[in-house]
Amino acid sequence: MDIEKLKALKVIVETGSITRAAERLGYSQPGLTGMLNRLEQEIGYPVLQRGSGGVSLTEAGEALMPHVERILQDSRALEQAIADHRPEERRILRIGSYTSISRNWLPQVLKGFGTEFPDVELTVKDGSCMDIEQWLMEGTIDVGLLSNCFSAPLEFLPLLQDRYYAVLPPEEKPGETFDISAFNGRTFFVPSNGVDTEVLRILERSGVTPRFSLIATEDSAVIKMVEQGLGCSLLSELILRGSTDHVSLVPVDPPAFREVGAAVRSLKKAGPVLRSFLRYIRRDAEK
Repeated sequence: MDIEKLKALKVIVETGSITRAAERLGYSQPGLTGMLNRLEQEIGYPVLQRGSGGVSLTEAGEALMPHVERILQDSRALEQAIADHRPEERRILRIGSYTSISRNWLPQVLKGFGTEFPDVELTVKDGSCMDIEQWLMEGTIDVGLLSNCFSAPLEFLPLLQDRYYAVLPPEEKPGETFDISAFNGRTFFVPSNGVDTEVLRILERSGVTPRFSLIATEDSAVIKMVEQGLGCSLLSELILRGSTDHVSLVPVDPPAFREVGAAVRSLKKAGPVLRSFLRYIRRDAEK
């Protein structure tokens, strides 16, 4: 008996409507009705009845549903077992990442993961949110490490909260926090090769309009410009790690964070290597 017909029956019972079930499953209503008719022909008697309140199981259908549930559960378990033990020509994991993550967090993750899974070949390429989103949709990477900034239909696994700091010239000593409104009218540096859209949203929410200046290079150049007293910036902790000896850093008020995590096309369809990596990086983020 066709598993797809049993899945369709289960969804019809859950929704109480062939129309809603067809929408959930991506079928046309006539197509789903035809599938149901063929299922009942195979069984030999009706399993659903139609009434003013929608679609419900017949008495015979009620008796069959526990068996249908078990068949579907066994089918899912079989699919998972097949996927887990499918031989891979190459055990490879392709990662797309923000530069700040690949420079200041990912190395320790890859070192630990490589120790646990020495047979997995790892590749990493840096890009912006838009780059990583595109690579995932094209299938050229398996996982993206970025903030929750994308619009594509991807699944996102949150890992950590990355706090933002005001980056000020070294002679400035603003105190324990920096009022974000104080950016108003000041020269404000952002890297042009990957403008942090979350920074722009933070400033917009606070009604702040600094004098933007794009630096045609990486965020490290932004820090150097601030160090020379040429302006200020707003950068996250991951970006700032190891690069803050000659600037003043202070948390902004109100506090601002970006949610950093792992994006994939489908957690359900993730292979064993990707699932192992996601479990490992989540453990590392929780340390």
